[in-house]
Amino acid sequence: MNVERIEVDSNILGGSVLAIHDFDANADFPGFERNYVEDHDPVYVSCKVPLEQISSIHLLEKAGFNFIECQVQASITLRKPFDVSAFPYSFEQVTHENDLPPVLEIAASTFTCDRFYLDPLIAREVAGRRYAEYVRKSFRTREECVYRLVDRSSGRTVAFKTHRLIGNREVLFLLGGVHPDFKNIGLGAASDYFEFNELIRRGIKRGVTHVSASNHAVVNLEIGNLGFRVLATSTVMRKIYRSTSARESVHHG
Repeated sequence: MNVERIEVDSNILGGSVLAIHDFDANADFPGFERNYVEDHDPVYVSCKVPLEQISSIHLLEKAGFNFIECQVQASITLRKPFDVSAFPYSFEQVTHENDLPPVLEIAASTFTCDRFYLDPLIAREVAGRRYAEYVRKSFRTREECVYRLVDRSSGRTVAFKTHRLIGNREVLFLLGGVHPDFKNIGLGAASDYFEFNELIRRGIKRGVTHVSASNHAVVNLEIGNLGFRVLATSTVMRKIYRSTSARESVHHG
């Protein structure tokens, strides 16, 4: 087992946020926890384990971790481009800082199904700030890209997408969101079509995504309509350490 400090989340919560990797139910977890608490004084620690590993989930529960999300990992093979000629939008990579604010605005306001937004012990506004910072990170990271869907008639940014290159012909889909003013009119699917076409144009053959199982709209779209295939399901467990410095961000009810 090992822990990784998550920089964006740590900055948002005002203290170290850690992710446990390669969880081992047979290891000395109390000793492992004492060590990372001593080394990092964490605000928040998460651990993702396969959904079928019930014994690992129960062990984490005994250690004070709580279930916070069920995640679905799925992949798609990119073959034939979609016909987007009827859509009055353009799909543009964000390469200039002055084009970023409308994307950050969407990221900060559109997500309502993630584990931070739904967590009863985390202030609701934290989730929006967190997603905006992840978009900002993608803009500044060489292996990641930010795209926006623009209404050609008004020039308004109505949706966005981010992804990370993880190989010559593969990407990890990161974030995608529609402006709250334009939800429920099919823009989620439209932005997927445009993104897939851009990836195909660049020679990408495969994409992988992780989505919360509670986000029914995205699950239905990606798996039900777009042809994503489920690779794995995972349980995300988390523990909040209340004695840390993030009192303005973590509720203490």
